[in-house]
Amino acid sequence: MTAHSTICRSLKFALLFSLLCGSSSLWAAASCQPGKIIVQVLGSGGPELNDQRASTSYLVWVDKKARLLIDFGSGAALNYEKSGADPVDLDAVLFSHFHVDHTADFPALIKGLPFAGYDKELRVFGPARRGVFPGVKEFVHALFNRETGAYAYLADYADPDVGSQFKMETEEVAPKDKEIKRYAIDDSLAVSAISVLHGPVPALAWRVESQGCAITFSGDTSNSDQSLDLLAQGSDVLIAHNAARENDPDNVARLLHMMPTEIGRIASAAKVGKLVLSHRMKRTLGHEMESTAAIRKNYAGIILFANDLQKVLAGGK
Repeated sequence: MTAHSTICRSLKFALLFSLLCGSSSLWAAASCQPGKIIVQVLGSGGPELNDQRASTSYLVWVDKKARLLIDFGSGAALNYEKSGADPVDLDAVLFSHFHVDHTADFPALIKGLPFAGYDKELRVFGPARRGVFPGVKEFVHALFNRETGAYAYLADYADPDVGSQFKMETEEVAPKDKEIKRYAIDDSLAVSAISVLHGPVPALAWRVESQGCAITFSGDTSNSDQSLDLLAQGSDVLIAHNAARENDPDNVARLLHMMPTEIGRIASAAKVGKLVLSHRMKRTLGHEMESTAAIRKNYAGIILFANDLQKVLAGGK
């Protein structure tokens, strides 16, 4: 590759990054109009069975249409129905990783969509395989494959490998270190992903952008490599997972999840408009004042603690 082509390619990348992720000056010019894009929390909990919360899931509304799902843990299917979303408006599912509390209701979604008149191809994004964790193609295959699928009886209906009735396009997302992968859903809606550290689990953080608005979903991560900082820049809303207390004595929790001070540092550095704390587990429930105090060491903006079916507007107060 010549020096000229390298420079051109770098400039093209920088322009694309600015258009999709936004610099501070660009976001000032393309301000987010409140109500144009809304994130609804379908599941604000984690894997626990006694927290009175559905497991992790988020629904993104664009111009009053529910177009994206980020994760779909246990209980999400019922709350999806309660949200009032029209299933025919759904364009894509974005998986952060393949832990049970982020994926358990996905078969119910695939089985249920056609009953609601869904007749288009559903795009399903997720991480690539690593260790014992499947990539998104293997994940779908393991569910619906004719020979060995957990729901093999649905193979003719939902296995994309055999030209099934239900159409799915799976896309494995495997960014290099600190690389942001971007995908256009249509001319007005784009999603971006970056790899984040969640112990040994292949995991992604996601960013959704439409009409000058940006919402970033941390997924589960310790952010010890600070990848999330890059993706969250200029976000109107950051959904951050509050699954560990400050100085949590649980070593596993600290390996897998961010401390509140880290969440506050990111929100401040990225100039986030609103910070929403979700994936609330019993070890953090009841410690909201403690978490808020830790976050306030770095971040002075709006802080919300997520509950099931709560709606958060991008832009405004």
